[in-house]
Amino acid sequence: MGIYTLSYPLVGYTIGRMQSSNCSTDSLTACRLNDIDSWKSIYVKQLFKGFLLVYIILKFGYYIEKDVDADHLWYPLSAIVFLIVIKSYVMIASMRMVSKSYLGKNVKVVADYMQYIDNKLVTFDPVTMEGYRYMVAGEKHCVNRPGHTPWYKKPDDLKVTTVEQIWQCEGNLLIGDQGKVLKDLCLSMALSKMLNRRFAGFKLSEAELEKTHDFVFKGLLAGDEQRAFRVIEEELVFHHDMYYTRYSYLYQKGRYLALCLPVIMSTLCSWLTVTSLLDRRKNPYQKSSLFAKGELGYPTIVTTLVVALLEAYQLYLYMASGWFKVALIQSYVSAPFLHTSCSEMIIRFLLMLKAFRPWKGRLGQYCFLENLGHKSKVMNCLHYATLRLVDKAMKGRKKSVKLSGNVKKAIIDYLLGSNGHLTNGVTSLQRNGVHDDLAWACDASATDGAVTRTILVWHIATTLCEHQLDQQGKEAEAVRTASTLSKYCMHLLAFAPNFLPDHSTISESILDELIVQGKLLDGSNDFDSRCKQLLKINTHDGDGGEAPLLAQGAQLARQIEGIQDSKLRWKVLSDFWAEMMLYVSPSDDARAHLEVLPRGGEFITHLWALLTHAGVLKRGPTEPKDVV
Repeated sequence: MGIYTLSYPLVGYTIGRMQSSNCSTDSLTACRLNDIDSWKSIYVKQLFKGFLLVYIILKFGYYIEKDVDADHLWYPLSAIVFLIVIKSYVMIASMRMVSKSYLGKNVKVVADYMQYIDNKLVTFDPVTMEGYRYMVAGEKHCVNRPGHTPWYKKPDDLKVTTVEQIWQCEGNLLIGDQGKVLKDLCLSMALSKMLNRRFAGFKLSEAELEKTHDFVFKGLLAGDEQRAFRVIEEELVFHHDMYYTRYSYLYQKGRYLALCLPVIMSTLCSWLTVTSLLDRRKNPYQKSSLFAKGELGYPTIVTTLVVALLEAYQLYLYMASGWFKVALIQSYVSAPFLHTSCSEMIIRFLLMLKAFRPWKGRLGQYCFLENLGHKSKVMNCLHYATLRLVDKAMKGRKKSVKLSGNVKKAIIDYLLGSNGHLTNGVTSLQRNGVHDDLAWACDASATDGAVTRTILVWHIATTLCEHQLDQQGKEAEAVRTASTLSKYCMHLLAFAPNFLPDHSTISESILDELIVQGKLLDGSNDFDSRCKQLLKINTHDGDGGEAPLLAQGAQLARQIEGIQDSKLRWKVLSDFWAEMMLYVSPSDDARAHLEVLPRGGEFITHLWALLTHAGVLKRGPTEPKDVV
């Protein structure tokens, strides 16, 4: 957003120095989700900048007319101006496509398709994808036109590319391990179209079907748990590109335009650069020349050369994107004449290009006891210097760690074991045989902030167990898994409470109250002393129901210490946090997940999308199912 804000005055300054046109390149259409809904105001700004651009070009043309040696510069500059107009239109059209008024119409096509076509199929196999006619491309063939037979009454005539068709393709390009990756890329595209229904507020008609459940539990999660996260990651990249870049519009409206515009712009800028250099070399001392007057000097030449390189890079970004790759695969599947060794070699080379990844695979980490009492002097100074525009850093520092395969495996293993029945931790306690002793710490009887209180109590207990009560085996997988997920849930609670089930205001008030309680601890100047002081606190009654949250966390830590088997002790904690992570993931606030995508996204968004495709849209009751 800062770059976007500075780009306009900087470009204006550069134009003023160059007396030339606005030769800029970019791929973003919006920095924030709110920008999309105000596309009309941005359109007005583009018109205003267009008038300024015309004025600058006319002024530059005035100087060219006075210099007969510079007539040849008029042609590349005029062509560049024309391309800038087209690029501005593409930006506005891309933003308009994902605005609320237009998005609903497009997503309704997918919603109707899923209801009338895919949901009617009885025979299905989540491994071979037989019976899964998830739409990869072809929405334009599913639009009901007045006076024509509705498309769903003649489904055999639809020119739609589906996941089932791609899996049935026997071309060499889609065989082997690399072929599976390409198939999964198309699957990610289809899933992104389906998930768009949640962003647009449509009902998921297939949510209750056994077919939907088996797609995730017997398909995506069968064998390789990493595959599910890879598919979901690619899917969220498509969502990021659709709402924040121009790739979606270029994919649907002008695939060849996307390739041609950067090539033409690079060619024109290179032409202008070479012509300017030749003109300067031919007339180095001519006073009437634009170079002599400072209108076209080396800064202009360097700028146009940089723009040419940026346009070439923009071409690479589009060709490396999933949108271009899916278009290639779709063409390969639907056109048998491409199944030749030469064509496959070219397509395989293009598919090897590496794309930009918004998701960095990192988990935010926040430890309450470590950050208790921490204040950022810099942020607090900025708070007052900006007249409270910048918030105070009351909760401490933000940290992050790499998302490990062990954490993914723990969550997937528990999800498979639960079969989609999500509870708030009590099921994992029952499976480990400690439900009767520890279930009080998962009490959901509180009307407000039950999930927030549960997370806080178990986070304090996990922190105490990790740093005070159990110094042995800290490098074990269960210890790292429990600690990582505990701190990630606290990260969400402290910095992104809108992802959690409780109202964000309630969560923030409970956390603020706990911070006040923590500051009252005696001798709690550092982390170790806080832990020791906490372990001395006793609850008011045996079950800890009425005790402060800090005291409840300390009591829970002492009870967990009472488990003699160290491996079981940490298995209880790691299983609890895996279950809690899944329990808090379902949400109806799809916009919150969409808003974090340009900032890299959150791991909880990946789980939310995965559960959505499994038909798990709600949390289950807080009572555990009977263990067999």
